[in-house]
Amino acid sequence: MRILKPGGAVCVFTDWRQLPLTTDALQCAGLIWRGVTVWDKTEGTRPALGRFRNQAEYIVWCSKGAMPLERDAPVLPSVVRVPVRRTDKYHMTGKPTELMRQVVRICERGGRILDPFAGSGTTLLAAQEEGYGWTGCELTDHLRRRRPRATGRALAPRPPPSRRN
Repeated sequence: MRILKPGGAVCVFTDWRQLPLTTDALQCAGLIWRGVTVWDKTEGTRPALGRFRNQAEYIVWCSKGAMPLERDAPVLPSVVRVPVRRTDKYHMTGKPTELMRQVVRICERGGRILDPFAGSGTTLLAAQEEGYGWTGCELTDHLRRRRPRATGRALAPRPPPSRRN
């Protein structure tokens, strides 16, 4: 919470089983729950006969305090339809780069994206491609190295953000 600026947004992916717990945890952390956006993975997900297809994940989004109506960010859709493709998935819970390009747009222009569970870096790559600064953390070494080899789309080195006291 200390590194999130006032009015800054937080987006957390979850499935239907963890949705209530996720929203409660974010509110207990002092964030204002703003809503839930649906990621429609399309019909490419694994079907199960006699059951509804689990083709959606949810993006819970919150803000640190008030979020001004006049923000330097676009209007975002409440349903994002992006298929999962093997050519753009490098982690078990990985998200497509195109999906993350849409999600990071919640950040105001000139802002910085933090991904504390960066995995193979699709969020960081999306932030870079959309013109945002980025910071990512990933403890698993092979995940950090996977994206550039798989796609040729490398993350440009960025200097660390300046500290303000």
